[in-house]
Amino acid sequence: MPHTPRFAGRVRAVGRGGDAVVETSEGVVLAPGGLPGEQVELERTRSKRGALRGKVTRVLERAPGRREPPCAVAHRCGGCPLMIAEMALQRRIKEGFLHEACEGLPGASDSELVWIAAPDELGYRRRARLAWYGQTFGYRQRNATRVVDIERCIVLAEPLQRAWDATREHLRASIAGQGEIQLSLSGEAVVVELQALAEQSPELFEACGELSRTTGIRGVSLRTGDTGTPAVWGEARAAARAHDQSILWGPAGSFSQANDRINRMLVEHVVALAEPEGMRVLELHCGIGNFTVALAEVAATLVAVEQDASAVEACRANLAARRLEARVVEGDASRPPKGRYDVVVLDPPRQGAKNLFEEACFWRGTRRIVYVSCDTATLGRDLRLARDRGYRIDRMIAFDMFPQTAHLESLVRLVPR
Repeated sequence: MPHTPRFAGRVRAVGRGGDAVVETSEGVVLAPGGLPGEQVELERTRSKRGALRGKVTRVLERAPGRREPPCAVAHRCGGCPLMIAEMALQRRIKEGFLHEACEGLPGASDSELVWIAAPDELGYRRRARLAWYGQTFGYRQRNATRVVDIERCIVLAEPLQRAWDATREHLRASIAGQGEIQLSLSGEAVVVELQALAEQSPELFEACGELSRTTGIRGVSLRTGDTGTPAVWGEARAAARAHDQSILWGPAGSFSQANDRINRMLVEHVVALAEPEGMRVLELHCGIGNFTVALAEVAATLVAVEQDASAVEACRANLAARRLEARVVEGDASRPPKGRYDVVVLDPPRQGAKNLFEEACFWRGTRRIVYVSCDTATLGRDLRLARDRGYRIDRMIAFDMFPQTAHLESLVRLVPR
């Protein structure tokens, strides 16, 4: 087997995906396992879309703040690329993402970046996506499709870990092929959702029924191939915590934040920045009502837009259960209902809201735009479009929704210049 040459380089930064950006004589290499300022030894692995990729084989000069990760499989799994850094260093890296997104924009240099730290560094995740390949159950390896066998994940909330133990125990003997597994905390119990690429045996269906009757499991669903309707055992609806700790019900698979405690603070800050009292509010990408129920409590009027029909139905039901009023519209959030709005709140998916900012009809008279983002790259792009519409940054808040990872939840308020 030919020897793979090794070479050294200096880590310039950590990218938004968690890979170290390493400057070497071979060019810039993206490699997990490095921290800013470190001199590392690399092994080139492959090129992808013009980018060189590698792996860190040795750290030659350590950065202050490097630590031994508390998880024994962190290096193999790759799901928590910043676990090699102490929390203060993780904060500096993530704050850099938001500073970079806002750099040079009106108001950015005058706005203090507020950091909301996670109350729990471990055991915080109420939702997780795992996988199987054959009889291997775990996470997909970083930048690869290979599944790494994981028995215990220390960032999972304990009910999810118990559900993971039960899933592996009940399904491993009868499951076939490969697929995805989503675990979601639903109230005090867990919903297990399986998406299999291939058809499955009757034995697996029996095992899913047994799993659904396990203590701590609320329900199980299994979708095979291109089947539109999954088989369901027990109660497979999603249940998320609202800002007041009450339950928001949603259809199986509906989106909810993975960190309950940080999400409560996020909702509180969204409402505080929106200042919706007596205002005409437009909410875009409302989902099952994470922000909607809090905004509806105080807004003069609220129009909420969501593209997914089942989420719209759930949002309406969650409002009705609280005797709150809002107009929930099924439709494209980039083309909101015409009208005059004092406040706009939006929480788009990772691809951002480019079409909205290019085509929106709500700009005239809008006093505040409150933008929740899970991707600082698309956030920066959209903020530049808002600048061209005459808006400036007024507030910036970073939420450490996913400690140990490079993901960052950001909140930016825009006001007219």
